[in-house]
Amino acid sequence: MKKSYVIVAVVVLIGLFCCCGFCCKKGAKIAVVDVQRVVAQARPVVDLRQEMQNKVGSLQEWVNASNAEIDKASSQEKKDELTKKYQGELAQKQQVIQQDYATKLQQLDAEITKIIEETAKSEGFGVVLIKASVVAGGVDITDKVIARLPK
Repeated sequence: MKKSYVIVAVVVLIGLFCCCGFCCKKGAKIAVVDVQRVVAQARPVVDLRQEMQNKVGSLQEWVNASNAEIDKASSQEKKDELTKKYQGELAQKQQVIQQDYATKLQQLDAEITKIIEETAKSEGFGVVLIKASVVAGGVDITDKVIARLPK
């Protein structure tokens, strides 16, 4: 199993070196971006995380209230009925939150990618690589990307 990963890694590296050699011969400049740092400093991402924490907190309050109502039920039959009801509602609420989060995350990813592309283009770079995947070389444009992020 490990051999196949090594083979894939070698093929990818050979392709990268060929591509980079081709790009460099054509005069393309290569930039690198620390995407993790960009995401960590992107205000919309911070806001989305806070929004999710608020929604999870509200959901936890709802679960606590539901559990309290179940505990107050007079019979085991009523407890079972309420438990089933609230489990269904919980699953539905979780799904809505997850779908909303996924949609917003995709939008943010597209916005950040667009900012990276625009920054690279304005700086004259033809290729942008993720900094974590580059051992050496390339011009780091991370700070310039961060400067273009919405405040």
